[in-house]
Amino acid sequence: MAPLTEDRRGSAAGAALHGAALSYRALFTWLNPLGYLSSRIVRPIGTAIAFISLSTHYGAAAGRMLIACSLLAGAGAVVYGMALSIGNERSFGTLGIWLASPQNKLASACQRALPHIVDGIVGGLCTYLVCCLLYTTLPMGVAEFSGLLAVGVLTTAGFGLSLSALALVVEDLFVGPNTAELILMILSGTLVPQDRLPGFLVPVSQAMPLSHVMSAVERSLAGRAYGAALPAELLVGAVWFAVGVLFLHLAVRRASARTALGNA
Repeated sequence: MAPLTEDRRGSAAGAALHGAALSYRALFTWLNPLGYLSSRIVRPIGTAIAFISLSTHYGAAAGRMLIACSLLAGAGAVVYGMALSIGNERSFGTLGIWLASPQNKLASACQRALPHIVDGIVGGLCTYLVCCLLYTTLPMGVAEFSGLLAVGVLTTAGFGLSLSALALVVEDLFVGPNTAELILMILSGTLVPQDRLPGFLVPVSQAMPLSHVMSAVERSLAGRAYGAALPAELLVGAVWFAVGVLFLHLAVRRASARTALGNA
């Protein structure tokens, strides 16, 4: 019985990874890879160069902004990927089929998130290394940055689940991820430090993904220990995941009702 159980687990894991790979593959026209290169490589590196140059022009060190932009590059891949992997079902005319399928919708959304989590880590690390070469600085060791990036990308995935739910009920696919990216730029403590935000926005900032990772970054750059920053970041991710589960349940019910009426 034990080998049979292990075989079933292995086949289930293989099927999950295969489904995740197929959903990721469907997002880009791979015979013309410009879509991937522009959105996952060129855009985040260009954005990082713009903000780092602006920061250093006004006398700030490049290190903090370089790390912040690299974290945002990883988070952006997750935000857009998770929203579009669900929202494209409407664009491709397959939303009704997906809603009618017996597959658990939460499991499906989490399955589709897997390649974007990996993509976010790779993209964020690529942005970091390229910018370190361009600005001839290494503000943080690659291993340390990779660990913080992985935590930030995972917590952003919890946030991204809410965007997946939103994509089921909002016809314009880019409203959710565009707004979410802007919110992360302003409120996550990356581009705008929390102590420079209006006072009433500080509690909101502390509830956003990446905010506590940036706190850990600032502590590390100052030569101090992380303290409770990473557990707090993981807690934020868990809360966002719970919110996303609720939103997804409500969005699936609403989208299913609209599909039954022929309005999806």
